[in-house]
Amino acid sequence: MNEPADLQTPVSQEVLVIMARYPEEGEVKTRLARDLGPRVTYRLYRAFIDDLAEKFGVLRRPLVWYYIPASSPFPQLFSHRFTCRPQSGSSLQERMLRICEDLFREGYKKVVVIGADVPHIPLEAVDAAFASLNAVDIVFRPSFDGGYHLVGLKAVRDLFRGITMSTDRVLRDTIERASSMGLSVHCLAPSFDVDTIEDVKSLRQYLAETDDPLHHTREILAEIPA
Repeated sequence: MNEPADLQTPVSQEVLVIMARYPEEGEVKTRLARDLGPRVTYRLYRAFIDDLAEKFGVLRRPLVWYYIPASSPFPQLFSHRFTCRPQSGSSLQERMLRICEDLFREGYKKVVVIGADVPHIPLEAVDAAFASLNAVDIVFRPSFDGGYHLVGLKAVRDLFRGITMSTDRVLRDTIERASSMGLSVHCLAPSFDVDTIEDVKSLRQYLAETDDPLHHTREILAEIPA
């Protein structure tokens, strides 16, 4: 007798999380601000947030924004049109774990988390991440710098404890930890997140070669000398 095929999880049981910082001048993307200045960097980051909301906020799959600082008026950016929740925890690792704990407790079957610095991430990549979770425990979309800008899980896993973030070993260390926990992992094709002026150049090139609208991002980039 043939084994039954994996059943697709209804999109209502899948949730996309975008982790973001409230956009304030001088408070976002400080490495990038050294080249672009705090004002332009703030406007670009705000454009990322607006474009991600337009890309993912109209789909049937739920979208939840988790933001810092917790005291900021982040929900007002969208006039309270989206579900927005403050992040909790003293470190990025702890905040990611608590996000997963919250959402799986609420009954979601698959959770995919991205950051607000990948406005160019295709819908297809996010769909592929959710689909991969039919066969594996963890899915990543690697960044070229050795990290990752997407992680997907189908159960609460204490995956991030002890991982030193913002190094070129983040992905490798996290995969090693997953392996030590007996978890299966799949990596999507790598891309980049926008942290540096070189990443802005990559984003500009990507937009020149694709039809991804990203109206807000394109408008700000047009003001930045190539």
